[in-house]
Amino acid sequence: MGSATLTIYQDGSRIQEKTESGAVPKLSHRNWYQTGVDFCYYAPAQEACAMSKERLEKLHLQDDDFRFSNQQLEPDIKPGEILDKLIEIQHLMDKKAHKKSAKASQFINNFADFADRVSSLVMVLIPESPEYKVTFGILFLLFKAVVTKKEREEALSSQIKIISERLPITKFYETIFPTNAMKTAVARIYASTMKILDEALVYFKGWRLNKLVDALLNNTSKLENLIADLEVDYKAMQELKDASHVAQTADMLDVVSDTNRIVSNLYQNFQSQTAAMSMSMELLHSKMHSLTTQTNSMINFEMTKHGRALQEVLLGLEMDATEELDQVHRHKFRLSPKDQWENNGIVDKFNNWSQRFRDMPVWISGTSGPNQDIWVTDMSIDIIRALQPQMEVTVLHAFCEFEPSNRAHNGSSSIASPRSKSPPEDNWRLTPIGLVKRLLAQLLDLHPELAYKRSDVCNTWKLQRAERSFRSIWAIFEQLVVRIPNLFIVIDRVDGCVGDDEVGVLADLVPALVDLGVRSSEITLILTSQWDPPQHVDDQLFPMFQDTRRTRDRRGGGSW
Repeated sequence: MGSATLTIYQDGSRIQEKTESGAVPKLSHRNWYQTGVDFCYYAPAQEACAMSKERLEKLHLQDDDFRFSNQQLEPDIKPGEILDKLIEIQHLMDKKAHKKSAKASQFINNFADFADRVSSLVMVLIPESPEYKVTFGILFLLFKAVVTKKEREEALSSQIKIISERLPITKFYETIFPTNAMKTAVARIYASTMKILDEALVYFKGWRLNKLVDALLNNTSKLENLIADLEVDYKAMQELKDASHVAQTADMLDVVSDTNRIVSNLYQNFQSQTAAMSMSMELLHSKMHSLTTQTNSMINFEMTKHGRALQEVLLGLEMDATEELDQVHRHKFRLSPKDQWENNGIVDKFNNWSQRFRDMPVWISGTSGPNQDIWVTDMSIDIIRALQPQMEVTVLHAFCEFEPSNRAHNGSSSIASPRSKSPPEDNWRLTPIGLVKRLLAQLLDLHPELAYKRSDVCNTWKLQRAERSFRSIWAIFEQLVVRIPNLFIVIDRVDGCVGDDEVGVLADLVPALVDLGVRSSEITLILTSQWDPPQHVDDQLFPMFQDTRRTRDRRGGGSW
């Protein structure tokens, strides 16, 4: 064709050109994101970014991991430049493990290729939408969770190979004409990929807890299902690519090189007519997005402030659930390897419950060998930690046998402390009323919208009136909690709860909890105890007993 040049201008930039004889013209990456027009096509991708950021917040990252999740990469980073960063992370992990840094392994090279392909999805979008940088943060966190751990490397390698084969690469953007349908297909590919990365990060970062997650959520095939969804999106993109109306590559446009001037003039005329419309759409979208964001922020602030005020009524100066869990987690349990839940056989019973008796509340009991702690509390902590990062799951918990190190026991609050004040030696133990208050406070913290939607049920006046009545505080909790889907309630060592003359643990608290778990299909109730379940609720529960002592006097080692 000689050295004819095809140049079409869009906003003053060249879309494609042919500068050398025989060279294949290429489409500019700028075509894939046109300001003021394309935001609607990439909405699924931006929503995936928001969900990824929300997932990272649920992981409660440590400082070094938080730094990785907020990588501020240069906008012009190119695929092929990520390997050096991965090697840097490997050296950091080797240094922490006091190991000599090894050369880049085959896994690192494979992961770098995978990361290059993922980065190709967002390279054209980052200059316009910086929020896509979360992709790199998740990639680096995933690599950090897996590298130098051979079993995890092997488990991840097979997954990234399948995903890599389904991702478009840099050349894809240069040779495929960016129709609106193709842009939407790319956005869906990106969204599916981010869902896989999110799940993979939670899975491999919480490697030890995955057995519990799989049993509690029946989650064994989740990654496989997400990869299958990616396969569907990939096939849809391939069909668009092969269709005649979008199979317009740079080679096809070569035939109009002799009419370059005419095409350019037509395009410029069209561009001048649509420029104002595009700018107006972008401005309108920006204003609407800003207004929506501000409105949501104000609503969330007011709901959170109101929820915090109600929590203060419930707990006074008591530590909140997060502080309590952190303190319990820091406790060093005296457990031999055979007493730990990973090794004592309880996971098999969990799997049996999950597959056959999923709708029944669970009662876990047992004890450990001499001079050992009761193993069920260690497992309760891990159940909570395993469930908290999961999307669309709410976890409420209480530790009845936990003695806090710095809990307020004075009368500084107008509301009775959730912990018992009598007898003096047991003033840190939870009472039935205190336990329900703690659950209700957590519920309002995680779902502050409930107090707004059901202000007739939950308000300061009603909470103050119900502060000393188990039936009243339970009625408030029950009316709110049944509105939450996929809810887990974990009560550890319920046998450590202390009743009084008016409210009994066996007579009031346990039956109320069990009845709630039985009636609501959205609530999974997990109770742990040193003892067997009481006989009057035994037939409504799925009991799991595991005793690791060498000599056992009875099935549960004792009763109430």
